[in-house]
Amino acid sequence: MRCSSSAARAASRYPKRRIIVIWDNLNIHKDDLDERWSRFNARHDNRFEFVYTPLHASWLNQIEIWFSILQRRVLRLGSFNDAGELEAAVRGFIAYWNRYEA
Repeated sequence: MRCSSSAARAASRYPKRRIIVIWDNLNIHKDDLDERWSRFNARHDNRFEFVYTPLHASWLNQIEIWFSILQRRVLRLGSFNDAGELEAAVRGFIAYWNRYEA
């Protein structure tokens, strides 16, 4: 499962830290009868806290729209040699957005 591999990478990258995971209410993010996330957390010293977004949070839709715009205008066709270039492009877009489109 992709989510658990992402969580496993976070666990190995931060072996001594508490990790807070913010999820939507998709059914794969919940413990089923197999209690997969509880078992996963127990294997990692219960360092994970799973927080779920509210069921009716219209503001979340707004940020998803904005991230979609960022993806279409900056990220999709962008070519970045390193994280610094990526950060500069995102910060430049944020500045443009705040000045001309907000």
